[in-house]
Amino acid sequence: MIHVQYRGALILFALAALVTILGVWLAARSYPSGFDWAYTVISRLASHRRNPEGALWLAAAMGVAMVLLWPVVSHLDRAFRTSVASPRPWIRTLQVGLVAGALLSVEGILDLRLSSVVYKAHEVLAIFAFAGFYGGVVGLHLFRIRHRNASVWPVTLVLLPLLAVGLTQVALYFDQRDLGWVDTAWREMGVPIWLSFAFWQWAAVTFLALGLGALVFASPAKPGEHSVV
Repeated sequence: MIHVQYRGALILFALAALVTILGVWLAARSYPSGFDWAYTVISRLASHRRNPEGALWLAAAMGVAMVLLWPVVSHLDRAFRTSVASPRPWIRTLQVGLVAGALLSVEGILDLRLSSVVYKAHEVLAIFAFAGFYGGVVGLHLFRIRHRNASVWPVTLVLLPLLAVGLTQVALYFDQRDLGWVDTAWREMGVPIWLSFAFWQWAAVTFLALGLGALVFASPAKPGEHSVV
């Protein structure tokens, strides 16, 4: 039974990834004057004001992905449970991220602009989505490291972009405070890509997705077995 669930989780995760990639590509393709991902943050790609023709693609893709990932996360709950420990707190954290992501999707599809109705509502949802996904994925990897002797590399790769964001923003604060918020003008000024918050933001999302994929890929391992992931 576990192998049937495992195959289903793999398929659903792959579909969620493909839908997300397609949504990002269509949104970027519609972005006025072209989308420079290395110097443009994700929020601009999802903005109806800045990307009037493409924002809907990203919002819809994110909503479909959140729905597809819900049973994947439920599978991880069953697969990683042991006789002495449960990953349930990290599963719940991931589910909070999924719900917040789904609400952001609805806001984007309907162009609700929730912050104009409830103060900072959009920002709060974005924080819950980010913290839920990152906390859940990192927590599950740490759970596997502790209870299944799993490799530390997946969680290290997931955390690296966050460390890079902190270091680069501190460097900018002390050395180039006149630059302002990251934008395509940075490329014209010769600001290196590794100082761009947008670059590390995209890297963080990519490695987070890979980290979740690594969890799905490793999910059929039985308690006590050594995993290569």
